[in-house]
Amino acid sequence: MVDSAPSLTEAAMLESCVILKFQSRPYRRLGRDSRRFTMGSDSPADALGLHAQGVRDAVVEAVRSVHYRFAEAHAVSRSRYGMGFGSQWRDLLDEAHDTITRHGFQSHTLTPGGHKLPVVNGCLVYVWRAPDDREAVSKFASSPTRQSGFAAPPPPAMLFDPTFSDEAEADEDVVGVAETEVMLEAVRDGMPLVLVMVWSTPRQLQAIEWAVAELDEAGKVTLHGQESIWEPEGVSVDAASNVESFSEGEPIEPVVEPRKQEGIDPYAR
Repeated sequence: MVDSAPSLTEAAMLESCVILKFQSRPYRRLGRDSRRFTMGSDSPADALGLHAQGVRDAVVEAVRSVHYRFAEAHAVSRSRYGMGFGSQWRDLLDEAHDTITRHGFQSHTLTPGGHKLPVVNGCLVYVWRAPDDREAVSKFASSPTRQSGFAAPPPPAMLFDPTFSDEAEADEDVVGVAETEVMLEAVRDGMPLVLVMVWSTPRQLQAIEWAVAELDEAGKVTLHGQESIWEPEGVSVDAASNVESFSEGEPIEPVVEPRKQEGIDPYAR
């Protein structure tokens, strides 16, 4: 059987088909270097992948901005109580969400509270001012809204993966099976949650730490890969090294000479 030549209509349709290839920076194509979080990841850096440094910088910027704003308001109010300063928890969530999603990342709304969290590399990022309580972390999921953050379904996959402006470009030639597998990844039980913990008082922003949070069957939260991502600058090593220690020997006494006065010999008796 001889194949017939395409008709004029079919030929016109074939000629009208054009493959479009475009770039829309700062987005990049999903490839092997943009792997999703796997349950074997044990740190925020592993969970966030190439976006880890960008998320870290964005979160630190947001936290410091909110802290100094509320610390200043507390100082102006001259209040003896810290309720006003402690109300920054919602501002922390909103500021971090806006700072990250303005780069093109998706967001997820927790129910029933309606808190919006950024989604980066298939992970939720939750910024939280931790109270001064040893059991605070284990009791983090004490509300239905926070509990829903541990069972949040991932959003639909994006054709282009957003990036922070200072991230390295992914290899655009990495296409095919690897990209298809990421795009068609099966829906997991829930997105991993990267918990950013803020330790602060009205007088000082003490530290910012992050970790991958996991909720167990008993409702307790455990952390994996906890590490500090910001802390106030302390005394430099060089400055401290110039100070002599008196743990051994005796300190050198300063030389004091009596001041001479006109016409008077200080050593005369």
